[in-house]
Amino acid sequence: MEPASAGLSAAALRRRLFAGLAGAVGAAPAVSMRRPGKAPLAAAEATQAASAADAPAAFPIAPDRVGWLQKATFGFSTPEDYDLLQLPGATADAKWEAWVERQLAPASIADADCDARLGAAGFATLGKTLQQLWAQHYGDGANYYNRMLPVAETECATMIRAIYSKRQLFERVVNFWHDHFSVFGWEYDIGPIFTHYDRDVIRPNAFGNFRSLLEQVATSTAMQFYLDNYASRGADFNENYARELIELHTLGVGNYFGPGDPFSVECLDSLIHCPDSMPAGYVDNDVYEAAGALTGWTIRNGHWQYPADNDGTFVYRSDWHDRRNKIFLGEYLPANQPAMQDGRMVFDRLVAHPGTARFVARKLCRRFVGDTPSQALVDAVAVQFNTHIAAPDQIARMLRTILLSAEFKTSWGTGMRRPFEVTMSALRGLGANFTPRPDNSSAWTTTERLVSHLQQAGHRSFAWSPPNGYPDRQTAWASTGSLAMTLKLLAWVPEMRVDNDGSSAFIADILAQTRAALPDAAARTAAAIIGYWATRLLGYQPEPTVSVVTAFLQQNAAATAPINIDEDVWNTGNLARHYTQQRLRTAVGMLLMSPDYFRR
Repeated sequence: MEPASAGLSAAALRRRLFAGLAGAVGAAPAVSMRRPGKAPLAAAEATQAASAADAPAAFPIAPDRVGWLQKATFGFSTPEDYDLLQLPGATADAKWEAWVERQLAPASIADADCDARLGAAGFATLGKTLQQLWAQHYGDGANYYNRMLPVAETECATMIRAIYSKRQLFERVVNFWHDHFSVFGWEYDIGPIFTHYDRDVIRPNAFGNFRSLLEQVATSTAMQFYLDNYASRGADFNENYARELIELHTLGVGNYFGPGDPFSVECLDSLIHCPDSMPAGYVDNDVYEAAGALTGWTIRNGHWQYPADNDGTFVYRSDWHDRRNKIFLGEYLPANQPAMQDGRMVFDRLVAHPGTARFVARKLCRRFVGDTPSQALVDAVAVQFNTHIAAPDQIARMLRTILLSAEFKTSWGTGMRRPFEVTMSALRGLGANFTPRPDNSSAWTTTERLVSHLQQAGHRSFAWSPPNGYPDRQTAWASTGSLAMTLKLLAWVPEMRVDNDGSSAFIADILAQTRAALPDAAARTAAAIIGYWATRLLGYQPEPTVSVVTAFLQQNAAATAPINIDEDVWNTGNLARHYTQQRLRTAVGMLLMSPDYFRR
């Protein structure tokens, strides 16, 4: 039988395929992706929450293991992924639990192929100490390429790990913390030392303890520069970091009570213990007190008072500290405390607040479940946060609660993959052989073109300049601008070549993989070819996507006729034989651009 869409023009087929995307992902009027000031954040949160309540249109549901993997990794991609249910366990749930436990112990997962690719890339900065980065890159004001090489190489290493690492959950969580504790990696002062932030601060703590991660972020050179705490001294404190510490890193703007009385509303929580005298939220005075408590936390940057201290590392300067007594979130901080004690009491108080537990829990649930996770799941994860507040695996416990929940397992399709995520998934799924590298030549390389596409789509790594991190809600990415650029990028992915030219090898040999999957040329019907690639990329064969793409590849051929992928010639008299190899790559691109591929 001919597909229902047979006979339609290629343009009509593409329109039919793409028309469902906005509805399928629950598109709504896009919230601005820039945050010029602090006040708009609450309004943006309210707008996003309201629009997220719109239910997505009906769509085919992926098999369980496919949906679970799509949300917990950078994309279903390989036979190894699909063989999830070969893991020990009598049931699908037991096997999924075994997968989760294995992923939560990333050091136990051999990752030799990814490590070898990182080693072969020839990166020069990823192993340098902070002091070396400071001396050799931060100190280079004449060579911009060399100055920014650390962030450029970290960006390339991030792509390699997203595509090739077997520690997929770990890489997804590293990505989450980079958004949560966001710094603008391409800022002039941060780029030279960004390797340290990724390697020594975010990655070692991704599955660890939130309180420990919080202080390591605070003392990192990148965050010190980004939110200006390195220049905060005495009574002339700078509140930038303190405000974002409370508003974005811990309590969240939803717990902001304005400029009023800090003791006006007492903390009462039926699930999570409230320490003595803890208010329900924070007020402006808490921001000021936190800023004062963190004065003197700075970096050795050759300041005129300490010109010999100039290696970029953290230092506490007691003579810069505001030593007065303070009250933060209802707790008294005595005057003249030991070094760094004021700041550490601020961190302890923030982490003990139920609002922090729920704020962090909700963000994790949103990342791994969908835009509007249930309050019951958020509460369950927040209880894990609070119960294991000092545990070295606190974050892993929260993740386990999310990934093993019924809500995680049944909520596939309620979120939308962002441009970086869907692109890395495409490269994984196509079996690409691609090692991105920075380049200082005049050539327009494949890496530079890919990064440019991600920039245009609004999701280049470490390039979000406001402190709130890249948005997680689908309304931010379903706007015409970002979505159009993402579709353009995905259309190009099957055409990517090693040297970004018209003659070098494709980084993903779609033709060779199709021949290997269907060795009998007589069996290479359009339906068989698209069925293979749909199962390979999506894990299932959703309609109408498969029929639409099959009809495009088939053109005027009979449904049972093989498509000759061994030729690639001009033949307008017989469209079934017209640029067949090019048409095959385009058809695969159509699968990547389908609404089904964006769902998570």
